[in-house]
Amino acid sequence: MSGRPGRPDLIPYQVRNAVRETCGGWGAYKVREIDELFIGHGFVPATGAYDQSHGQRANAVECYHAAIDWTDPDQAEHYLRLIEEVLEDNDAEGLRERRDHLLKVLARAGMEPDSRGRLHLPAPPPAASLSDSVLPQESDIRLHLQRLQRLDQEPEEMIGAAKELVEATAKYVLVNLDLPVDANADMGELSKQALAQLHLRPESLAPTSRGVDSMKRILAGLSQIAGGMAELRNAYGTGHGRGTRVSGLQRRHAEFAARSAIAYAAFVLDTLGDPVAPWRRERDESQEVS
Repeated sequence: MSGRPGRPDLIPYQVRNAVRETCGGWGAYKVREIDELFIGHGFVPATGAYDQSHGQRANAVECYHAAIDWTDPDQAEHYLRLIEEVLEDNDAEGLRERRDHLLKVLARAGMEPDSRGRLHLPAPPPAASLSDSVLPQESDIRLHLQRLQRLDQEPEEMIGAAKELVEATAKYVLVNLDLPVDANADMGELSKQALAQLHLRPESLAPTSRGVDSMKRILAGLSQIAGGMAELRNAYGTGHGRGTRVSGLQRRHAEFAARSAIAYAAFVLDTLGDPVAPWRRERDESQEVS
């Protein structure tokens, strides 16, 4: 079922697929038991077309999935209770291996059961903290933010999107200021150029400014986000076709990278759009002189 426009799904599709695989197949649940499971948690079957490309039992699950509004918090909570019941049926014939797979998928989505076996919705996507009002329409910045808003991303995908958000933001600043963008420049160099134009480099601050030392440390961190993001993407993120997944990367690492990228984009775009920012006054004065 299509959700509410502009709102992300609250249950990642990987989790829904794992539930379908757990309930479907031979020897786990009968069709009648699938009906009882979903109806018992307040769900109704779809009345229109739905995906019937699976086996009989998996199709029975999809019949209910198709009627669920995945953006609705109440329905999402009911679905979590359904998953908990599935996880409790670990002694059913043929179910234990599928239950273990479901637990792994839940862990990757940041939805591991707590000490009481309760499931909770994952935290809001990192991109939810960046206001839509500051996002330019004519840039691909929105595209990368939309990728970060998806709850179903793997950590590698999130890191890839975070890196591209930082790069797109730096390029947008240069383009917006009618400056050339070197196609061969790495992301760290592009960011350095963009931040310099906006007077967001530590050396841009007047030595007599109040709190200058603290602000210099903060701006130094802003500068390092771009270089660190590129290195992280090279080590873990998407875009290189490794053939195997790199071990050790957890969702919390990817979310930290995403929030760092969003903090970078938000501050840079706010500074670019600020009509009284120091960079704008000095740029105007230099143009008058020339």
